[in-house]
Amino acid sequence: MSQNNEEFNCIQKIGRNRYQIFYGLDEEGISKVNEVVEYKPTLAEIKEIILNAINRRVDKAILSDFVWENGDRIRYNVWLSTENQFNYKSAFDLAVQTNGATLPVTFKFGTTEEPQYYTFTTLEELQGFYFQAIQFIQSTYQRGWAEKDGINWSDYEHVVEL
Repeated sequence: MSQNNEEFNCIQKIGRNRYQIFYGLDEEGISKVNEVVEYKPTLAEIKEIILNAINRRVDKAILSDFVWENGDRIRYNVWLSTENQFNYKSAFDLAVQTNGATLPVTFKFGTTEEPQYYTFTTLEELQGFYFQAIQFIQSTYQRGWAEKDGINWSDYEHVVEL
């Protein structure tokens, strides 16, 4: 699709007191935000709708999009829930504090239907995994921040000012 995000940022009146808010396009050319409200929204309300949608996408990506590849070139889908992030950090911190005496440590990756287990036997290996996970989280947040910073809110002002 030839449209870019800026070309698809708009709000349209679709009824007597109904408005449809569009924001951006994903890889398939589908609007990232397509929300109907039953009132004329303020610019602050439009911002909240769009920013919350971006936050949900970032959170979902952090939760389920990280793939770690070990030294054997096997790929593991890693679920980065808050609890798992805490568990990975705790295992890493403890291994560092004990100079690896708490190793080996095994984590369950993959899905419930297709679990993948991996046992970290060296501090260097666990450090590599942990640093990659943290880097993935940081870069995902940075992409979300950049997307938010790049929004042209004037695309929405023409309707809310009427």
